Amino acid sequence: MDGFLFIDKEKGMTSFDVIRVLKRKFKAGGVGFVVADSMSGSDEGLNAKVCNLWSAGSSEAVKIGHSGTLDPIATGLLVVGIGEATKLLEFLLGMDKTYEAEAFFGKISDTFDADGKIEDMVGIEPISLNVIKKVVQEKFIGEIEQFPPKFSAKKIGGKRAYDLARSGEEFSLKSSKITIHDFKIISFGWPILRFVVTGGSGMYVRSLIHDLGQVLGCGAYMSGLRRMKIGEFLVEDAVKVDDADQKHGFFPIEEVFKRFPSVELNEDEFNDLGFGKFVLNKKNVQEEVFFAKYKEKIVGVCELCKDGEFIKFKKRLMR
Repeated sequence: MDGFLFIDKEKGMTSFDVIRVLKRKFKAGGVGFVVADSMSGSDEGLNAKVCNLWSAGSSEAVKIGHSGTLDPIATGLLVVGIGEATKLLEFLLGMDKTYEAEAFFGKISDTFDADGKIEDMVGIEPISLNVIKKVVQEKFIGEIEQFPPKFSAKKIGGKRAYDLARSGEEFSLKSSKITIHDFKIISFGWPILRFVVTGGSGMYVRSLIHDLGQVLGCGAYMSGLRRMKIGEFLVEDAVKVDDADQKHGFFPIEEVFKRFPSVELNEDEFNDLGFGKFVLNKKNVQEEVFFAKYKEKIVGVCELCKDGEFIKFKKRLMR
């Protein structure tokens, strides 16, 4: 079973809770859990986790992992890779993401969301929608500098930032450049603002809301979040984790990456690449990285080499 499950994560669950539920489904089908491995990044947040599962009666591990963490407070689209699809999760990590979010003004939170310690901002007067719109347009559209929350999966000296924050240790995080493509206000009634935001890789919506509150001078924290879209993939195509299986919420690798650049290999090219050889770039592929297909199945990721004259496997799928 190689492919992707589109999960509509429920509030209160961690992203790894979703993996645990799916592991139980695998176990019921004759697949047992062996070990978990993690690859961390940023985002709400880019933190792909891959677990190895052993199929009953087989010496080969079945893998399962997700393409980007959603905090427990958040709901929405979580893409889970199964089997060889886990090798392609990195191509989903960098996609733009769209969120429907809720900001609560006049209060701040140490975690930047409703799960943290909430404090009132004293002497705050209601701020008009026009002022908020003006600040958003001037400060929160395009490329901006953003600091991740201290309660995040970022690593400091090999330790998670949230572990350091919980233990009361003092530390600082570096800012990074992120891109906000669109910020559309849905509704506003002081102190609650609802909006839809689309941003590039590395965007923390919690930080975005916190920073908006700081610029406005009234404070703010994230009181709700739902991931609506990853790249072109919609939450409407997802299912609840309890309903997920090969017939519900499952998408083959070829379906998920049908719009990505690819080249069809003949038998000789496929075999040569499999043995680690370079293959002549007969089709004059221009993309630096692209998918390789054999008999219409994605069998790996290729890259150009020797000034684009040849191609080679960057990553091979064992299918």
